[in-house]
Amino acid sequence: MHYVARHGARYPTRGNMESIRNLFETIGPHVPQDWIKPDLVDPKNTGRLASGGEKEISAIAGRMAIRYAEFLKNLFTDNQRIRFVSSEWQRSMESARVFRDTVDPDGRTLPVTVVPVTNDTTLAIRFACPLWNLLRGIHAVDIARETAVFDSIHSHYLQTQMSQKLSSIANRPISLTMKEVATIYSMCAFDLALYNEPNHWCTLLDPQSALLLELRNDIKFSRVYGPYGPPINKHMACVLFTDILEDIDRALADPKTAVSTFRFAHAETIMFVSALLGLENVLGKGDAPITGNMTLASANSRGFKSTQLVPFSANIGIEVYRDTVGPRGFFRLLLNEQPVRLPGCDDAYCPIEILRSSLSENVGCSFGDMCKNK
Repeated sequence: MHYVARHGARYPTRGNMESIRNLFETIGPHVPQDWIKPDLVDPKNTGRLASGGEKEISAIAGRMAIRYAEFLKNLFTDNQRIRFVSSEWQRSMESARVFRDTVDPDGRTLPVTVVPVTNDTTLAIRFACPLWNLLRGIHAVDIARETAVFDSIHSHYLQTQMSQKLSSIANRPISLTMKEVATIYSMCAFDLALYNEPNHWCTLLDPQSALLLELRNDIKFSRVYGPYGPPINKHMACVLFTDILEDIDRALADPKTAVSTFRFAHAETIMFVSALLGLENVLGKGDAPITGNMTLASANSRGFKSTQLVPFSANIGIEVYRDTVGPRGFFRLLLNEQPVRLPGCDDAYCPIEILRSSLSENVGCSFGDMCKNK
């Protein structure tokens, strides 16, 4: 079993926190005060795993402990055969610890291994790749252009719809900017993820507004980390999958040496993995980039949807099976605990050769050469 997960629900990062603080100052006086959550703008909480995130990770681990009970029991007989690995961020380290403590409450496994960011080519990958950071800056122009196109088409509806709802609550006219509209969308996401609260900021969004604002975000995410940015995005997870495939090959050759690794990282890690596997073509229509002027029908059918692909605690799992009469291997790919089929797979349980074929351009990569590291 190989498992790559995003950390659980966290508090806002620095940029989000500044936008939320500005929203609280301008709009806060006009909404019920229980909508204002001071912990969302407390600098001590910046980017930290929230208690709701811990519960979310523990729930997933609990389901896996039941689903793989016999498998895990065999692994626990040798603590070298199961590993828990995390990037060097508190939210990822704590997610890994909570997951480990849930599946192994007796502490039979080794502690979580933390990969220092200075040489992390598998989890917090972007920090180790100068070329990716350079190309991100170049593609910022494309993102700004497509976002401007989107705003020219949809901002009137979004601002009018949400301003009217907010004005009704405030009993006075309020006119929202697009930046405030985008921040309210983020606030709705934090209300749901951290407080399980759908009746505050989320009430300002109708279904079409939610769809459109996700699309606006995905113009950026699909280019910065996904398949519609620079070609390097489809190779950023190459070291990760080289390691995974090497472990799979060793396990198929000798099941007694099989090692299962549970890795905890970030949203971009999942998006890089998805881009490498081409999941945008599996989950929907992924042959064309997300644009600011795409129709609602195209938006609904697109394969890259960040709320489905990388919610907090998002995870990609690879189950590996060995034929009882020989070394032939099979795999089952899971996205957020649900089976998905790569192209060429006639069944959820698919010959390992299909996985090898899909990874052929990435296995054995030289990360330093790819990223132009000196």
